[in-house]
Amino acid sequence: MASITIENKHYIVEITDTGKILQVIDKQSGYHLISDNRLSENFRILLPMPDYECNYVYGKHQKNPIVKSTKDSIQFFWESPLVNEKDRFDIDFSLNISLNDKQIVFSCACNNNTHLQVSEVWFAFLGGMNGSGKTQKIKKETEILIPTVNSFWTKKIFRDFGNTRGQTLGCLSPEHTFTYPGSLSMPWISLFNKKINKSVYFAALEETPRVKIIRLSLEPGSGEMRPYGNWPDSDEVGNLPYGIVMNWVHVPYTKKGERFISSDIVLNVHNGLWQESGKIYRKWFDKHFKVIKPGSTWIRRETSFYHQMFMLPEDNINYTFKDIPELARTCARYDVKHFMIAGWQIGGHDRGYPYYQPDPRLGTYKDLEKGIKQCHKLGVKVSFFVNCQPIDMSTKLYKDKLHRYVILDPHGVPYFICNYWGMGTLSARTRFMTGTPFVEMNPAHPEVRKLLIGYFKKLIEIGADGLHIDKFFNTPMDFNPLISWTSPDRAHHEGILKFIEKLFSVCKSINPDFCISYEGGWDRLMPYSEVSWWGTGQDAMKSVFPDRTLSNGVEQPYDFNKVNNAVVGGCHILIGPANYNRNLDYLPMRRLMEYIKEINRIRKELFDIISMGRIIDSSEEIFRSGILKISGEFSKKQECKWNLFESMKTKKKAIILGNLLPEPVMAKGIKINQTNSERCLIYKAFEEPVKAKFPVSITVEGERVVFIVEE
Repeated sequence: MASITIENKHYIVEITDTGKILQVIDKQSGYHLISDNRLSENFRILLPMPDYECNYVYGKHQKNPIVKSTKDSIQFFWESPLVNEKDRFDIDFSLNISLNDKQIVFSCACNNNTHLQVSEVWFAFLGGMNGSGKTQKIKKETEILIPTVNSFWTKKIFRDFGNTRGQTLGCLSPEHTFTYPGSLSMPWISLFNKKINKSVYFAALEETPRVKIIRLSLEPGSGEMRPYGNWPDSDEVGNLPYGIVMNWVHVPYTKKGERFISSDIVLNVHNGLWQESGKIYRKWFDKHFKVIKPGSTWIRRETSFYHQMFMLPEDNINYTFKDIPELARTCARYDVKHFMIAGWQIGGHDRGYPYYQPDPRLGTYKDLEKGIKQCHKLGVKVSFFVNCQPIDMSTKLYKDKLHRYVILDPHGVPYFICNYWGMGTLSARTRFMTGTPFVEMNPAHPEVRKLLIGYFKKLIEIGADGLHIDKFFNTPMDFNPLISWTSPDRAHHEGILKFIEKLFSVCKSINPDFCISYEGGWDRLMPYSEVSWWGTGQDAMKSVFPDRTLSNGVEQPYDFNKVNNAVVGGCHILIGPANYNRNLDYLPMRRLMEYIKEINRIRKELFDIISMGRIIDSSEEIFRSGILKISGEFSKKQECKWNLFESMKTKKKAIILGNLLPEPVMAKGIKINQTNSERCLIYKAFEEPVKAKFPVSITVEGERVVFIVEE
């Protein structure tokens, strides 16, 4: 088997004349990315047949391709037909690998002239990898960062690949898969090693919003329940191929006569850790998409909001629209300037969708309008809780018309969201009650967009300041035959973006300050919103988009640590007293609300640093950089958390210490290594700021936070 080498000042890439990667060498470090190239492949495609859905065509079983190469690029072309044990298929395939400065770029294309659809395309195979570094010990310290929605997935994957038996039935070896859009907020991963300060950025980049899957497998298998990690030892493996295989998969469902062109798969070996991988992605993102000017929307500038369910799906009425002025007064009392109204529409919360009209039992549009005006007089903004996908199958609208626009699987069956969102009775909460099933509709259909935007426009016309759009992206694909203008892997997400674009156009023409929040985490919504649900702390997306924030829910009267966790993470506080059934002045909540009021006072004073700033160091291991020095008991206890923020404008820094324990804990010797100031201000709830000098030693009271800011 002959090989070809392409090279520039950053990389040497060796490839067989059949398109398999043999070596990827980073010249700067001498790091060899691939340890066992016997696991390398060129491509796979899937052509499901009526009686044989698992009809894979493997590139390794084809005749040698036509090869064209230059010093820094190579192209492989496999002429039709492609073959497997089942048949010969009139498909050609091309694979391109090029060196573009610091990036290795993979792309592929194929022409489908068969009666079958190309449902999967696998390429950009890297395998087998054993981690980065010169020794096996150092290699095993290599970690992976997967930017999952509103969170992150990380593991020392070359020590412990993970017990994935439950999701890998049918696979010969353990496997992890993550889908974008879907489980991934952004289409990249990072393999990083703190010991050598080196990372591998692996991304699928394109402007088209279509589904892609990152896949990792451990070959030839694992040893489960080993306390030191589930990798086999090299002596156990013997002469078998050994390591992790990593590749991207597209799911285009390319029909006869159509041409599939992949996204660019980009590989970059760079100095620094996963945060630097995120910066590489952000640079690409900013070239192709505009984001909201940081902090320019009223919804982002607020640090908390009140979320009230007016009516539950079992017809429990908590409040009517005539109660809105009093509810707004409780908001103003605690300096909460954003009031989100949920369960206002026909049927109550999570029922009756998409009848987004006032339930007559609660009041009329006029009652709503009057209530909103009273909110505005008190300085309180109003948003409404809505959806753009769920639809109640019991509604007349669904039965008469909207059933045509639901999202369908390949067999023509609707995707069911859940059987019932019950909450107002014990039977409902335990799901003993047989409720109405919900399915998803796709706003890619013009009729659906027209219907929804008509409802939502009315809310803005009566004075609403914004919308919260819930339940985004439950399904990745839509096979509804009425969507003939695009492919299943694009239909749903293109539909979402078309809906959002039209919504903004219509609503901003009425209220230029209109804005949204949404549930989920998808980077393509950054041009429209910087606020999303739900989170429990930090996520990888905030590292890439520091101006974005998550919302942490506070529902019970003694949720002081949920408040503290939100504050340490730089998140919004979503306040829903008694599980969203009572107002802010609900007697058991008053002590907590006074605390939230104080915390928000401090956060608004320090807004540019701790709310809009980027996190540059953290007690959470994956975010730790060593810029902040801290000792004492506080540094040793898992329940004591801290983050170091830096203003994007002024580079001024602030530390937030959060003690989740009931007793006070001492933090000693607090010092920022990279600071322009020796002096600082210390902020605590219910106290005036105190001047101090670095290094600072301070007691953090039980279930409280402390702010330390460069003066």
